Amino acid sequence: MTEVPPGGTLAAHVLLDAVVSQSPDAPLAGNIAVLELALQRLTPDSGLPADEIPNPGDTVAAAIVCLSWLAARLAAKTGTSLEEVVGDLREFVDSL
Repeated sequence: MTEVPPGGTLAAHVLLDAVVSQSPDAPLAGNIAVLELALQRLTPDSGLPADEIPNPGDTVAAAIVCLSWLAARLAAKTGTSLEEVVGDLREFVDSL
């Protein structure tokens, strides 16, 4: 298994925090405020030392790792191929 740099691990946690920050029962303004708070750790305003803030490559790599893990699990659970899961996700993204 490839070792993930600390910036990639932090970026993955930030992305996951952003996902769980959203509540269908909360007002839109509340969801936006909590989302912004979660994502702040990816910015220079985070209060973290500059060398601890994930760079854009860390964030992209973290997103790929998370999406790959989730898509593989979903494919296995639903008995479909990874390509079908990704195709369905593409359709969803195109519908936004």
